[in-house]
Order: sequence, then structure tokens, then C-alpha cells
Amino acid sequence: MIPAPDATGTDTGIRASCPYRQVLVGWDGSADSVAALHAAAGIVGDCAGRVVAVAVLPPSASMEQPGSGAADSEAAAARQSFEHARRALLLGPGTRMSLHVARGQHAAQSICQYAADHGFDLIVLGRHGEGGLVPHRLGHVAETTARDSRIPVLLLSSS
Repeated sequence: MIPAPDATGTDTGIRASCPYRQVLVGWDGSADSVAALHAAAGIVGDCAGRVVAVAVLPPSASMEQPGSGAADSEAAAARQSFEHARRALLLGPGTRMSLHVARGQHAAQSICQYAADHGFDLIVLGRHGEGGLVPHRLGHVAETTARDSRIPVLLLSSS
């Protein structure tokens, strides 16, 4: 059976069966961000979509240039933790997954802006990252992103 086109002439069957084809994951290497990455891969499933994890690293105090030790080591740690988690996933044949490393003062604002600028359908975040001191409270980045995002946000916890 071939789905009927909608009023604009586009094929609604693909979109209806795969409402979230571009999913953005907030990445900090925490157990909650690993859970978010796993969930995003499952949401995209076999829909030939893409999952992009974004790691928002704080700007360095001296505004170091790329190629400097501290800036490179933070980015390398983010990439290493992402690659380790990505290898553990069973991705659908058409699913693409990558990491984007950004520098910014406000992680939630950076995540919302990146999602809006690049046409993502959904943001998936862990409820709290490595800095979460009270395990049952919503983390600041998750709370701010959920409040300020113009696209849907799914919050997860690894526990």
C-alpha cells in the first residue's frame, strides 16, 4: 500500500511512521546522556534519520585557540566518551550518528539554538548530568532547555 499525498503533495506515510527523523542529544558523557543517546537511536530507528549529539563545553578562561592543550583535551574527552557509547548501539541501517562540539557560556541556550538552526524535530536530554548533586531534581540545563525550546524535548534519567 502506498500512502496518499497530503494537500501539499508530499508523502505523509513516511512522516507519520517516523515523526522524529532528526534528533538532537545533549552530550556530557554522563549516564543520563548515554541513556538519551540510546533513546534517540531507538526513536529514529529504521527511518534513515540522524542523531547528533552536541557537547557544549565552557569557553576557556584565556579564550585558547584550537590546537591548545586544555581546549583539545576537553573536546577529545567528549569525542572519546561519545564514540564509546555510539559503538555500544545497534543502529538501523540508515541511521547516521555524529557528535558536534561547541563552546558556549550557556549550554541550554546553545542546545536550543543549534536545534532550531539545523531543523531538528526533537531534543533528547538526560535529566541531570555529571554535576547533578540531588538525584531527584531536574538539572539546570534540562529544565532551561525544556522551558525555552521551540521544539519538543524528551527528558530521561538513567536510574
